[in-house]
Amino acid sequence: MVDRLGELGVNALFIIGGDGTLRGAAQIAAESWRRHHLISVVGIPKTIDNNILFTGKSFGYETACAAAVQAIKVAHTEARSVRNGIGLVKLMGRHSGFIACSAALTPSEVN
Repeated sequence: MVDRLGELGVNALFIIGGDGTLRGAAQIAAESWRRHHLISVVGIPKTIDNNILFTGKSFGYETACAAAVQAIKVAHTEARSVRNGIGLVKLMGRHSGFIACSAALTPSEVN
């Protein structure tokens, strides 16, 4: 990538993504530095996991939490519709449970 960026004359690269994408951005920046190719690499956090250090909230997190709350409400309604019903909702979070925690703490109309 560093070769191609140099061929194109790119001197600023904006990378939008999650932890894996930002790790890749760090590798591009390190290789550019090693080759003395002056390029600014800017990482913009965008992950629904909200698991990037030093970032209060990343793009997509609040939307994911709102969708999780809605899924929980629907599962609750379904579970209450039958005797001894159980609702199960699996939420994304890979190595963190921020969506589940936020959804659980969100005030709702569920009784």
